[in-house]
Amino acid sequence: MPTLPPTARPRLDKRAILRNHPFFQGLAEGLIEQLSSHAITRAVKGGKIIYAKGDPGNSLFAVVGGTVKISVPSMDGKDTVFNLLNEGEIFGEIALLDGRPRSADVTAVTDCELMMISRRDFLPLMQSHSEISLKLIDLLCVKLRRTSEQVEDVMFLDLPARLAKILLKLAENAPASPHGRKIAMTQREIGQIIGMSRESTNKQLRNWEQRNWVRLERGSIAVTALDALASIASGGGEGDKE
Repeated sequence: MPTLPPTARPRLDKRAILRNHPFFQGLAEGLIEQLSSHAITRAVKGGKIIYAKGDPGNSLFAVVGGTVKISVPSMDGKDTVFNLLNEGEIFGEIALLDGRPRSADVTAVTDCELMMISRRDFLPLMQSHSEISLKLIDLLCVKLRRTSEQVEDVMFLDLPARLAKILLKLAENAPASPHGRKIAMTQREIGQIIGMSRESTNKQLRNWEQRNWVRLERGSIAVTALDALASIASGGGEGDKE
């Protein structure tokens, strides 16, 4: 796994992070103390690879701040994006549990702050504390449901509905700007998530920009009409099918 750059920020309070992180929240103080003694915090610049498919699965990651992208490269060099994870989410749990190589690439979309716990430290704690095991089971169920929903969307929704749905999801965590909710992703990356080419994605976005539903900016998309996109995502609006 590539070496993560050391953080230039003051040392973070790992116990406070664990107490406030949705995955670890509610655990007994003694367990928080044990986890914090093994945890390492790292800052990763946007665009940097956190780990690649095939790397050893030797650690679990928690997103403390920022956004990471889960993707798999194809033989022709194109990526399929499975998910975007934000503050409060966990990744790397599959390889951590089965000890096999990583199943996907993970890249920092924005500057990120991560917490990392190694497999050799985490597994004994999980085996001796059932509450951690139950939290992992719940996490895996949530991700399985999300994957099933993505497959269903690709099979049954047309391009406008898929695009509107992913824009709404991304807008939930996007910062507000004078021009709407600003999503810091390129059209190519959006297209990778919904399984469409950049050209088809751009054509649809241009159409919506003319209606003032979105605003296209360099390296980002601002959503200005959430209601209009919600109508399209639910099948009740005019999506301009190709």
